[in-house]
Amino acid sequence: MTERPKGRLFVAMLLVLSAFFYFMPFALSMFLSDLFPKMLGEWACWLFFIPAFLLPYYFGSKGVKMVAGFTILVLGMMFYPFNLGRMMNAFLPHWLLNLFAATAIALWVGILVERYARFAAEAREQNLQLKSLFEASELFAFSLDPQEVLNQSLGIMRESLEFDYANIWLLEGENSLRLAASNLPPIFGAPDTFPADRCLPGLALSSGEGVFIEEPQTDERIEDKTWLKQLKHRSAAALPLIHRGEKLGVLIVASMKKYKFTSERRELLRTFVNHLSLHIKNAMLFREVQQQAILDEVTGLYNHRHLNEYLDKEVKRVDREGGYVSLLMLDLNYFKDYNDSYGHPAGDLLLREFGEVLRDSVRETDVAVRYGGDEFAVILPQTDVLGAAQLSARVLAQLNKHRFPGFEKIAGGVLTVSIGSSTYPDPAKSKVELIKLADDQLYKMKEVWREARKISS
Repeated sequence: MTERPKGRLFVAMLLVLSAFFYFMPFALSMFLSDLFPKMLGEWACWLFFIPAFLLPYYFGSKGVKMVAGFTILVLGMMFYPFNLGRMMNAFLPHWLLNLFAATAIALWVGILVERYARFAAEAREQNLQLKSLFEASELFAFSLDPQEVLNQSLGIMRESLEFDYANIWLLEGENSLRLAASNLPPIFGAPDTFPADRCLPGLALSSGEGVFIEEPQTDERIEDKTWLKQLKHRSAAALPLIHRGEKLGVLIVASMKKYKFTSERRELLRTFVNHLSLHIKNAMLFREVQQQAILDEVTGLYNHRHLNEYLDKEVKRVDREGGYVSLLMLDLNYFKDYNDSYGHPAGDLLLREFGEVLRDSVRETDVAVRYGGDEFAVILPQTDVLGAAQLSARVLAQLNKHRFPGFEKIAGGVLTVSIGSSTYPDPAKSKVELIKLADDQLYKMKEVWREARKISS
């Protein structure tokens, strides 16, 4: 599209002016032929060229059609039998020559204007997309949260790269993709997982290159068209997310309108995907570092630092929304005897196995922690005193029935656990008191166990 003013009044005035220039020579020769000198008539024919420049300049190919229409109309009036004899002795050769020359010039100007408009539109689109790519890089650079990076990329795909829908799938293992981010409406029911070797994702990942499809309905590369029929998109592309040879996943984009994948657009998409892959990998590495900072090396459970941070959040949540949060403190009985008998490496293996059993014994919403040494803790969100007691009994039963290797030679024959618990905001009134009350109850249970050990020995 050209950048010319096209208000209704302007268009009307331009059409009236063009008609005037086209029909003025005809009117002068027809109605004022006796007073109209031949030389002046020949010069008047040049008026045809004014609309031939103006109309295509402002309207492109539409302007060429207007000029052609005026030309046909004037020729029809010239060769009407009533006028032919009068025209033949006047300016017919100049008229015909100038009319056809004006039409040819109009066609030439129209082609140039259309080409200029197309190049200008492509340049604006490319500048906008490059600007968006730069802004995306800035946004990515300030975010190390993987989900935030993915969500930002979806917005950029829609607003700047003009795709209606986008899915980002990340590899889980070698053969499965997990949907990590999507702007598809829930009505489409996008699956959570997808085979990594099927359809567009499989093509993109196996080739390591982008797959661009401008005719999805007929493209043979899309074997299963079930999803295509449901979404009804008219263009699609799949680009692998690869960082330094490591395949991270695949980006799928779709447009509901015809989208021409020019070489410039393909290169821009590849550049965007390269940036996205880099920042996804950086965000993943950052998350791994964060996880390592809050995980215990021996058991893989959360560590003492995370317990304090998570309890802070839970206590604030209870203060804000109401409810409860409970805490279990656990201590392994006979663990010193086990270490003395088998050594610290075996003790570490025992702690790792204990951590796995503990994690499997609690609920998904609970947070299992290695508090230090042979002491563990479990944070129980939205759990009151009664719920904490019930879960404590369940955990204790699960742990006591598990046969840990080597304990058959230790006093008691099995690994037993002492547990203490407390609940906020009643009876504990603060996070510090919550930990202290659970710890105090644990040591009371520990004293009971020690007295029972003395009696048995």
